[in-house]
Amino acid sequence: MQSTQSQLPLPTSQTAPVGSKRKSALIQYDEDEDDAMESDATEKDDDDADDDYKPDHSVPGAVTGRRGTVGRGRAIVDDSDDDDMMDAAATSSESEAAASPTAKLPRTKSHLMRPIKTPDLKRMRFSGSMVSTSSEGMPLMGALSSVPNPPDTPSLARTTTSLSTLSVGSPRLATPLAQRAQLQAPPLTADESKRLRVSNFAKKNDERYAWLEDVRDAQGVRPGEVGYDKRTLLIPASSWKQFSPFERQYWEIKSQHWDTVVFFKKGKFYELYENDATIGHQEFDLKMTDRVNMRMAGVPESSFDHWVSQFLAKGYKIARVDQMESKLAKDMRERGSSKKGDSLVSRELTGVLTVGTLVDPSLLTQDLSTFCLALVEATHEMTNNGEASAYATSFGVAFVDTSTAQFHMCTIADDDDDRSALETLLVQLNPREVIYVRGGAGPGHRAAAALSAAALTKGASSTGSGLGDLLLTSPDAWDGMAGISQPTWRTLKNTCGPNTDWIAMAPRREFWDMPTTKHEIDQAGYFSSSEEPKKWPEALQRAADKDPLALTAVGGLLSYLRTLMLDKDLASLGNFSFYSPMQNSTALVLDGPTISNLDIFAISSDNGNTAAIGGASRPTSIDGTLFALLNHVRTPFGRRLLSRWTCHPLRHSAAINARLDVVDFFLSNGELSDSIVDALAGLTDLERGLSRIHSGRCKVPDFIAVLSGLASVSLMMERLRKEHGCDNSALPARIKTLLRVFPPLDELLAEFTSSFDANVASAEGRLLPFPGGDQPCDEIMAKIGEHDEWLAQHLKEIRKRFGCASIVYKNMGKEHYQLEMPTTVKVPDNFFRLSATKAVNR
Repeated sequence: MQSTQSQLPLPTSQTAPVGSKRKSALIQYDEDEDDAMESDATEKDDDDADDDYKPDHSVPGAVTGRRGTVGRGRAIVDDSDDDDMMDAAATSSESEAAASPTAKLPRTKSHLMRPIKTPDLKRMRFSGSMVSTSSEGMPLMGALSSVPNPPDTPSLARTTTSLSTLSVGSPRLATPLAQRAQLQAPPLTADESKRLRVSNFAKKNDERYAWLEDVRDAQGVRPGEVGYDKRTLLIPASSWKQFSPFERQYWEIKSQHWDTVVFFKKGKFYELYENDATIGHQEFDLKMTDRVNMRMAGVPESSFDHWVSQFLAKGYKIARVDQMESKLAKDMRERGSSKKGDSLVSRELTGVLTVGTLVDPSLLTQDLSTFCLALVEATHEMTNNGEASAYATSFGVAFVDTSTAQFHMCTIADDDDDRSALETLLVQLNPREVIYVRGGAGPGHRAAAALSAAALTKGASSTGSGLGDLLLTSPDAWDGMAGISQPTWRTLKNTCGPNTDWIAMAPRREFWDMPTTKHEIDQAGYFSSSEEPKKWPEALQRAADKDPLALTAVGGLLSYLRTLMLDKDLASLGNFSFYSPMQNSTALVLDGPTISNLDIFAISSDNGNTAAIGGASRPTSIDGTLFALLNHVRTPFGRRLLSRWTCHPLRHSAAINARLDVVDFFLSNGELSDSIVDALAGLTDLERGLSRIHSGRCKVPDFIAVLSGLASVSLMMERLRKEHGCDNSALPARIKTLLRVFPPLDELLAEFTSSFDANVASAEGRLLPFPGGDQPCDEIMAKIGEHDEWLAQHLKEIRKRFGCASIVYKNMGKEHYQLEMPTTVKVPDNFFRLSATKAVNR
């Protein structure tokens, strides 16, 4: 079936600009597509009883939606042909218009014109003497009754014929003329009637969502103004009162994630509403319609991962809202409650995905690390002979690779005016997301407007003049809570990739200072267990004792991860370590400009553009870079290690020779080398796999792959021990050390493999424990057995009660053990309610 579309100007940005009208979008309606989209809102699939709109069927009007005058199946255009018809019916002679200019007929707008257009005769003005004597005129019906024996019947077509020729004596005018005009119009089709029903509702809905034309954050700040928080949205109190329960449920989540595309679970679909629906339509041509009082587009639940990867590839953040109960549980809950809103299925935010914090292997597109970095800047006075001589700038930095749950932190003390040490760190990491304290410089902020008047009295840095280069010298600058200075922002902007996402967080409330960080870590219990008291990882404890800026940066990073619901999964692994950008004691110093000029990770073209590898915009390799030349590694975790080694080339001959001894050993043992290479080539990403197992986000195939990989590594180490021994003088020192520190894995792996059926796990993707292989699982299986016995006994009782052996249990989608009865069985009205209550009590 063909579909037509009504096209209106599109917004130029990905999200609706400030002040943009919500009617400026393109909506394409296809009858088949709309029917498919509406199917999830039927009684079978739709879990909510009151969230779909039900416009008044008696009120006609135009199908305007909220993004333009549109119709389903065909376009309905709001034009001004009504005005022409009114003018034609009121036209007399030029002398009449000249004689009485005040008699000019008013021009009126009509919302909808049917195929045959009929003027509203009661609103037309007419003078029986052909000359208007009043600016008000006379109703046409009254004028017709005063005309003696007009010769002809009127024509409803457009004409300039004088209205004095209308006849009221004809039998065809036995009924009122207005009623005859309505009778002459053909009846509306079902599709046209449907469009008419929603017209008035759509017009009212434009008014209900008028606040979206003037977007503000939760503090009332508009985009582009100092202090604007793009993550929040201000919704007027009056609008909250007008929301339906479903709208309130949606906007409570969306208002806290305004810069995020929210996938809202509804039935068997994930729906996008309002601005998110517009993004889906513009970026991926998802069909958009008006449902549940809002613009809507949706994707099937089965294709959620595919569409999430598509949105992430475009740089969008994704929030996932899932249903926390089934339709059956909702029905049972609402039977005993009359509270408004209980007819809704319970939904909660279950996760937020960003390109810099991905953990799902199906969404990761490269082997190299992608970092999320938090930064704080502090200034302090430098003294010379007891007198203040200058100001120094220090930085606290913390970053994490969420795919491996590895946290790193460092303090850059007394960096120079050019921010050389900070630039070096940024070039090495190329972070995808940067978190900083709101209040200083940054995207859309002017340093002079952000700094307080007290901060302007301390002077400027030596690298420039004017307000743009002022150091942060307000009282909050000593602990990093004053934001970042303009020189620091300039370094960040010029060094990080063009796709870097900048996240500004409010000081102390969102970006934790050091005391708040200590308190929040203790309260969250990241490192506590039932067996041991709270004990921080060694590196984190060192930061708490000696490096307050580093711990403050960790606080900002953990606070941000908490908003993504990732903090416990990642921090509880306890994988914290210190990082040195320079590593002066062990490695050559490669600062940022050196790394860029030597084309180690990026190639600078003649026009100044840079093609990079790793980090935010780096694919696995770029021909012509040093890293691409050296990268012949067989494992993903090996490639990440090589990247770190390339940034920090060794400087001491002893360390260099120790690596070369290993190379010589494998070159002289070709058979051993080939077997190890073949074994490594088949390994999964053990670093990322172990992290997912710890967080509980690992799927069964990934778990089996990790066990298989650990078994292969254990076999390699055992072969080295048997063939060469740990004390062999010909064995390189680094291999001897590796053999001594490598933990024994055979017993642990045997315990895992003996606890479940590996064949079933590989073939069916589920773990089926052997009896006695896992005590908690045995206890759960025993309880399941008890419930199975009760269900079997319950079925016998039902069959006996109704005298029908054909009653059976049926599994309907996600709702299991539904009683199926023949239609000949007569069931009391309250039977199912009593039966369900009995099952719940059980």
